[in-house]
Amino acid sequence: MENKSSIHYIMAHEKIRDLIFEDWEKTNLLLNEGPETLKQYFCKLWNEVKLELEYTDEIDIIDLDREIKPEDFNISYSILDNEMKVFNFIMPKPLTDYGQAVCLALVLTKRIPRLLTLELGRKVNGGDCYFIGEWQIDFKNNNYMHLNYGTIDSDDIGKFLGKINKRF
Repeated sequence: MENKSSIHYIMAHEKIRDLIFEDWEKTNLLLNEGPETLKQYFCKLWNEVKLELEYTDEIDIIDLDREIKPEDFNISYSILDNEMKVFNFIMPKPLTDYGQAVCLALVLTKRIPRLLTLELGRKVNGGDCYFIGEWQIDFKNNNYMHLNYGTIDSDDIGKFLGKINKRF
């Protein structure tokens, strides 16, 4: 089978993104209910994706047998220097597969929520790195676009937040 994916990838690059941009009312409710509720929701969402993909023959799902519990997610909260709130959704430890998000950062701006990603990648000359990206809505074409803002050498959430802080 040529096409490979993972529940982990689908969660970070589709399900959580869609929740934020397409159902802000639910997202806001989950954020206000706190980290434990959000962890439980993400776990439920993971298991729903797993059920959807269990019998697919079109894609080889590399983590279909993986069992996830709410405590496999870590939710934290930060404030940037400009007083914007950031919710950090630290994903379960990814399997060794590039493109997997280690963390999603939801920045609450005055206009529209911003969703940034920290993803496991590979340097051109070899070795791991972590790409910083952002999901944005392309209103003109009515779809999403994923922008790349460069790399950092570790998955340290503090360093990721430092880069986000400089962007905003």
